[in-house]
Amino acid sequence: MKLNKLIYILTIPVLMAVSCKKFLDIKPKGVIIAESLGDFEGVLNSELIVNPFGQNNLIIYSTDDLNDASLNLQGQTSPKGNTYFWVEYINNSSVRPDYWADLYNTIANLNVVTEGVLSATDGTDQQKKQLYAEAMVAKTFNYFHLLSFFAPAYNKATANIDYGLPYVNTTDVSKDTPARLTLQAMYDQLINDIVAAIPDLPETNINNTRVTKGAAYGMLARIYMSMGDYVNAEKYADLILGSGKAKIVNYGAYTTGQLPATNSSPEELWVRYSYNMTFSYSNELLSKYDLNNDLRIRLLATKKNDGTYSYSNFQAYNPNRGITYAEIFLDKAECLARSGDINGALNIVNNTIRKNRFLAAQYTALTASTPEAALTAVLEERRRELAFKGLRWIDMKRLDREGRMPAVKRMSKDGTAVLTTLAPGSSAYTFQIPLMVQSFNVNMPLNKR
Repeated sequence: MKLNKLIYILTIPVLMAVSCKKFLDIKPKGVIIAESLGDFEGVLNSELIVNPFGQNNLIIYSTDDLNDASLNLQGQTSPKGNTYFWVEYINNSSVRPDYWADLYNTIANLNVVTEGVLSATDGTDQQKKQLYAEAMVAKTFNYFHLLSFFAPAYNKATANIDYGLPYVNTTDVSKDTPARLTLQAMYDQLINDIVAAIPDLPETNINNTRVTKGAAYGMLARIYMSMGDYVNAEKYADLILGSGKAKIVNYGAYTTGQLPATNSSPEELWVRYSYNMTFSYSNELLSKYDLNNDLRIRLLATKKNDGTYSYSNFQAYNPNRGITYAEIFLDKAECLARSGDINGALNIVNNTIRKNRFLAAQYTALTASTPEAALTAVLEERRRELAFKGLRWIDMKRLDREGRMPAVKRMSKDGTAVLTTLAPGSSAYTFQIPLMVQSFNVNMPLNKR
C-alpha cells in the first residue's frame, strides 16, 4: 500500500495495511488525507510531531544523572530497567520498541509533508517551501536522537565503516527497507538536509514548536558538538547568539512552581516536548551543586525524607527536549575553552548562566588558570544546567570518545554493591537494534555489543 497522501494523526484512528517488510515497526496512530496548505501545517502543529518521544524518557535512564532510589529498576527487564543497566533495550521480540517506533513514526508523518506540500492545492510557493523546510529540519531531530541511542558515537576515523541507521524519505511502505547508512553518510545527510532548508525558514514563527532559522542553527550546533567538530559548532552557536534573541531567565525572580511555561519561556529556542517524570539525582551529580544556594536545586528539586533529591519539571506544559538558549551558551563556552580562550569561556558561564542561577548575595564566580581547568568548569556547569534535559547521554558518548568519561557504576539501593559498570570505551554505549525490528528485517546489520 502506497501512503503518499496519508497523514498519521493521533486523534483519528485508522486500520492500515503494513508492508510485507513490516518496515521499521512503524504503526501509525491515525490518518487523514492532506491536500491543502492548512492540512500540511496541521501536521507540523500536531502533538505527534511536537511530542516525538511519546511517553519515552529512555535517553535519561541511561545516564549518570540518575539513580534507582525511587524507580525500583533492579531485577526488572522492562525497557527502563534494561536501559538503566545498559543491557539490551528490549529483550522480547513480541514487545513493540516504542522509542524506536515512535521516533520513526514521527519521521513517517513528516515525510508526508515533504512528499506532498510542494503540490498543495493552495498557498504561495514560498509558504509551501517554508513548510517543506520545517519538516526537513524536524526530521533531523528524530534521526539524531535515534543515532544517539542505536548507533556508536561519531568518530571521524571510523565513521565511514560504523553503522548509522536506515534513512527513510518516502511514505511508500511497499518499498524495501533501506539499508543502514554508514555513520558518516548519516551525519552528512542530516547536515545537508538542514543547510538546504535554512534559506526557506523564517526568522520567527507562530510558536516555539515550529522551526525557525535559529532552530536549524541549534540543531547544527548540537550535531557538530556530538561529532567533536567544535569549530562548526561554535559557528552555528554564534549565529544564534548574534541574533540578540538569546535569553536566560533569572531564577531569583521565581519561586517553586512559577518558572515560565515551556511554551512561552524566553529560554526555549525550539520545543520538542516529552512527558513529565520525576527522577532521583545520582550522588555524583548532586555533589556538583551548591545544595544550599543553587536555585536550580531550590526550584527544580525536592529533598525527600531519606536525604535524596528528586528532580521534577515544575513548569507548566511538559519539559523540552529541543533546543534551549542555555544549551547554546554552554556550547559556545565549551568551544571557547577548547580553543584556549579561558576568559571568554568563564565569562559566559559566570555572567550569563551562574548569575541567573543564584541570588546576588550567594553567587560565586568560577575560576580557572588553564584551558583544561576552564573546560572542566564548563563541562561541570553543563551538567548542572542541563541535568535531565535529554542531552547527557549524547554528552557522555562524545566525552567517552575523547577519554573524558570515567566508569559509571550502578549500585545496589543500600550503596554497598556494584551491580554493573559502564566502562570507558564500552560497546554498551550503543544499544542494540530492537528484537522486533530485527525479526522484521533479518538482513539488517546489528551493533557490536
